[in-house]
Amino acid sequence: MKTLSSLIGAAVITAAFGTTAYASSPDVYVVNFRNAKDVKSQQLDGQLSTAMAIAGVNAEEVIIDTTTAAKWEKGAHEAFDRDIVPVFNKWVGLPGFAAVVDAKTKRVIGCVNSSVEATAMAEDLRKMAARAAGSAYMSRASINSRTQCPAAHNVDPAGL
Repeated sequence: MKTLSSLIGAAVITAAFGTTAYASSPDVYVVNFRNAKDVKSQQLDGQLSTAMAIAGVNAEEVIIDTTTAAKWEKGAHEAFDRDIVPVFNKWVGLPGFAAVVDAKTKRVIGCVNSSVEATAMAEDLRKMAARAAGSAYMSRASINSRTQCPAAHNVDPAGL
């Protein structure tokens, strides 16, 4: 009876929260640096979710939105919760692209932006996620993504 109660309790918690304690973590975080007033952000928003769906990778989108102070603060919390604060600090305030971060090592693998169509972006995301998961992949192109990551937007003046 005690085991049955435990199983029912676990089922209720799973139904309430939509996940289990054993759910796998993502291979990559797709950190979308955006601002609602930025045209490139608007274009990327329209393509990124489609590209992620086409790619079919184990990825989680993390939105760093600087449109308002409240959204900026929420983005800071999202970065902290995923232990990617250095990525947040490097580019916060520079909208219109997404950095792909290895969820385990927290290293930036590459970036995507709206300069390519969703299917090409999906191929880049697939390659980057495979690199993060340590999987081999075949490619007709080089291992670099079609877009380069922008230069650091926020530089520590003490480091100059």
